[in-house]
Amino acid sequence: MLAASPTLPLFLTLSACKGPAVLNAPPHLSQQTQVLLRAVTAEQNLIWIYAKVMSVYSGLAATLAPLRAEHEAHLAQLRAQVIEPPGKQVPATVTERPAVAATQAAALAQLRAAEQAAVTAQVNRLAAAPASLAQLYASIAACESTHVSVLAAKSAAR
Repeated sequence: MLAASPTLPLFLTLSACKGPAVLNAPPHLSQQTQVLLRAVTAEQNLIWIYAKVMSVYSGLAATLAPLRAEHEAHLAQLRAQVIEPPGKQVPATVTERPAVAATQAAALAQLRAAEQAAVTAQVNRLAAAPASLAQLYASIAACESTHVSVLAAKSAAR
């Protein structure tokens, strides 16, 4: 009925509608959302490297499995903060697939370096984050910092 109306051009002009092309454009992600999605991807990368090291060095599984489980919990907490439009999901993309180090000691050092880099990245996210996300990033950074200590102790014990 509206389409047949002689007032349709006026309605479209007043509503500032630019037609269906506007509806096709993907929504713009805020800086805060982009940072959050990078945090999600970083956790996915850590989970991937833990799984890879555990598959290559099964003797480390008892030490590494609890740390990986904590990263999986971090990932769930971060994903819960992302507001997803209906029908869309947070990407499940691992962006870094480094080769696993040639020895167990080197693999532990590799994980320790990855954890330390993760701590630094989480701390860097704090400044621009709203309070709820800042608290989450700080909590994850603290946990990852303990992972650095656990991995260093495991390396020293070898």
